[in-house]
Amino acid sequence: MRHRVSAWWLAGALVSALLLHPSVGEAKETGVHSPNGKRIYASDDRFGEVLDQNRRRWVIEAVVGHGPEGNLGLSLGRLNVGVRGIELYAGVGYAFTPARHFTGSVRYLFNIYGFRPYLAAGYLLRDNYVLELFSHNVTGEAGYSWRIHHTYHLTAGVGARYILSTHLDAESPLTTAEIDPDLLADQTRALDPWSLQAVLRFSRAF
Repeated sequence: MRHRVSAWWLAGALVSALLLHPSVGEAKETGVHSPNGKRIYASDDRFGEVLDQNRRRWVIEAVVGHGPEGNLGLSLGRLNVGVRGIELYAGVGYAFTPARHFTGSVRYLFNIYGFRPYLAAGYLLRDNYVLELFSHNVTGEAGYSWRIHHTYHLTAGVGARYILSTHLDAESPLTTAEIDPDLLADQTRALDPWSLQAVLRFSRAF
């Protein structure tokens, strides 16, 4: 199991590195010239710099902290869905408990005289695969997004997670004859459904 999890995260890290790496193609190699033969781009211009950056509609995020995606995660977002500022995200992550996290969320990014706070709400499916314990959760978050470069952003958020329900798989080690089902039910009901969250996200639009 550990080898499969390690391989999964190695593949995710490789994909993230490839997507976050800037384009190395130089615009001069396209051979684009004005009608009189004058070069439009300088010799050191890159494709990423000559694109209309405001037309980018997708974003990938690397996530660390204690958030909906777990302690380490990746998410893919669609920007300006219907209304400018509305963003939709789907993510996967890993918590050190251990557990797998699968998330979906909607985020609204404000732009108030250049200030960029945001509000977000979402759903989390948490899979504690060791105990075969699943939980359905809702999340809420508020934070701020800093523009490092036109296509690179750092986002910090705080929020809370609420457990809607928990379910044990039939093959869970908690369902064996050695476990008192009444005691297990009491312990499950005694769980605090609320937990606080704090997370950092580094993203690139493309």
